[in-house]
Amino acid sequence: MAFVSVLSNEHAFASGLPTKSTESKRTVDKVVIFIFSDGLKSQFTNAKPILDKYGFKGTFDVVCNYVDTKNGYMDWDEIKELHDEGHDIGSHSMTHERLTDISKESIEYEVGESKKCLDDYGITPTSFEYPFSTGSEDKNIVDIIAKHYEFATRGNDPLMFLRCDGLKQYGQDDCKTFADNGTPTYANKYSIRNWSHDFEIVENSYSESEALDRFIEVVNSQSQYNKDGTINAIPIIMYHDIGYDNEGAITNVDLFGKEMKYLNDNNFHVITISDLSYDENNDYLYVNDIALEPELPGENVTAPIVKPTENVTANVTAPVEVPAINATANVTAPVEVPAINATANVTAPVEVPAINATANVAAPVEVPAINATANVEAPVEVPAINATANVTAPVEVPAINATANVTAPLISSERNETLDIVRKVLGID
Repeated sequence: MAFVSVLSNEHAFASGLPTKSTESKRTVDKVVIFIFSDGLKSQFTNAKPILDKYGFKGTFDVVCNYVDTKNGYMDWDEIKELHDEGHDIGSHSMTHERLTDISKESIEYEVGESKKCLDDYGITPTSFEYPFSTGSEDKNIVDIIAKHYEFATRGNDPLMFLRCDGLKQYGQDDCKTFADNGTPTYANKYSIRNWSHDFEIVENSYSESEALDRFIEVVNSQSQYNKDGTINAIPIIMYHDIGYDNEGAITNVDLFGKEMKYLNDNNFHVITISDLSYDENNDYLYVNDIALEPELPGENVTAPIVKPTENVTANVTAPVEVPAINATANVTAPVEVPAINATANVTAPVEVPAINATANVAAPVEVPAINATANVEAPVEVPAINATANVTAPVEVPAINATANVTAPLISSERNETLDIVRKVLGID
């Protein structure tokens, strides 16, 4: 069983496509496109997980009337999932009729209505796949397709030359849709040539290892045409059923997995039909620049150093002595701070022992029995204070009843030493 050579037709490769950006050359020279034809269920259940493994996207061409109705085909939820995940969805007609065997009105239905069908599900297809790969040689069919789609695909060639100049016997040096006599050309944007991997497997009765070898031969055949990031030729590989040996599938899951692994391991770039564009002025196809951009790694994130907490939520500065502090805010305490339980700033001169507070606390001399939620300024002796605002109380005030920490001077009918000292300091006899 001799392989069908990828170079079985004599290639007359013309000058390369101009690079779309001359300022920065690409390094991508190996590109592949997948077409999954007919919308078969096995493409979703068996092929998609393998594509997901390597981050590959494909073009899935669906027969609209088969969706949700025909056994063995995808439903709309599966098709929308493919679309939402970035796969390309193309049209493969309404009922898979051979376009060359039906009337013009029926062609319009198969071609135009299938686009509307996908539009109704929020999917805008850019490409149409000819059922049975026939119709691209008929001008009337091509004209109808051109009204609805940017591109159309059909088999069967191992490579698609983006200038449509790769096959000498067809005499093309550009991708004009029609020759001078008005007939459609062999290769153009409505006759993008794909390679039916399945067809060759059946035609040549390939074993799995032979099919893999042939696959590798085809995908590597582009290397003589693609140089320095300029893509001139692409293998567009068509698959149908992806199943298991006991299901009678042409391409089994094991073979498909090996083919995808080979592409991944050898740095092939996988794109879709919708990643192609057409230069109307010069009549050639090219790959959109963005489709060939390499994926950038995630940016490095530098996090500032986080200082450990000191059972607080902010910096705590404490000059001199600051005994017994349990706080959640900045606490500045001069000298000694006594027994204050407050939720706001308390300013008092001189002695301030024993602070249990959630804010900045400064305490003066003797401040007995304060239960307050605001600033409390108390000169001299301030007994019997129960307040929620600033309180200034002169001289002696006996009978202290407070609900917070209370520090009370010794008050009696007799003078004590502490009181004498305070009176002297403040000039009170």
